[in-house]
Amino acid sequence: MRDYVNAARRFTAEDPVDVSSEDERELVAIKAALYARALTLFEGTLLLLENDRQLDFRIQSRGVIEAAMYLIALDRNPAFVTRMKDDDIKSRQARAALHLGAKTFNGTADVRQQVAEFVAQGLQGAKAIQIGTLLEGSDFDRLYRSYRDISGDAAHVSLTALNRHYVKNPTNGLAMLIINPELDEIDFHVTVTELGISMTIATLLMMKIKEKTDIWDEFQALLQRYRALARDARPNDAPSP
Repeated sequence: MRDYVNAARRFTAEDPVDVSSEDERELVAIKAALYARALTLFEGTLLLLENDRQLDFRIQSRGVIEAAMYLIALDRNPAFVTRMKDDDIKSRQARAALHLGAKTFNGTADVRQQVAEFVAQGLQGAKAIQIGTLLEGSDFDRLYRSYRDISGDAAHVSLTALNRHYVKNPTNGLAMLIINPELDEIDFHVTVTELGISMTIATLLMMKIKEKTDIWDEFQALLQRYRALARDARPNDAPSP
């Protein structure tokens, strides 16, 4: 993972990408921003793992997988940018309406008017993106299954997540609370595997929009190392790389 971060940082420091139109500029910018987000979160997972925060590592990996799924959707259909804009406006309007209706709204009269005017514009047909539709028909639908599995451990409260922190002794009925629980072998391996393949896919998709990169051979070597590790250490229940 450290080698991957180092290579990815050199990749992002290469020469800018040439574009021929404003539409292409926007598409490339969004893809690059998604990659930057994925790499930022990937570096975070490495820091958590180095500090033996296994559950936090698993939770953080969810964002990397999500960014990779969006990159896949954009690669397959550049018009997906429009859906992302619609999703953003719908989310912003929902947040604005929530603040506008709060009893403790502290904005000035001018701010309140601006927020009210924004909410009054309506959604104008904008719809939220359903994450489960991002990979429909693609070769990477397993990433969504992993995303949903990890969502059970996400930072919001769920009984699935709480089960890792609460262990009951069937003999005496006493319960033990666990802080920073470790992952079992399968969960740990699957998380590492899906994290690795997500960043690899994201990087290869970014390489498609560059005329030249000096890091290609290095990433190919990293990919072979990933495949070897995933194959040699894979538990029976873990997905193939």
